[in-house]
Amino acid sequence: MAKIVQETRYELADGELLALRGAGGMALDCRAGELWITVDGLGEDIILGPGRRWLAPSDAPVVVSALKDSLLVASRSCDRPAHCPPRGRAEWLLDRLLRWRHAPLAAMPAGLLR
Repeated sequence: MAKIVQETRYELADGELLALRGAGGMALDCRAGELWITVDGLGEDIILGPGRRWLAPSDAPVVVSALKDSLLVASRSCDRPAHCPPRGRAEWLLDRLLRWRHAPLAAMPAGLLR
């Protein structure tokens, strides 16, 4: 049976932030460095070191911060294309409405966030 895997690599500098939307079911792998993951509505944060993986439990906004120069690989896999729902108009609209939540945070210099 075919398996479709969509993978995106992010090279993050020390203190750099990355905001992810619609991350439900996505696997975040730290290949190098150290990452601090914050999920909107989750009571605790996650720290990933090299070789560690975390699966996003919901589509809540996720902010990833590099504690040192890091390589993050975000992947999403589906057993069959039918199990990968296409992005519909309602999901696109909700994504646009929620986009503002982390945009100002991502624009701030990392020194101000500590």
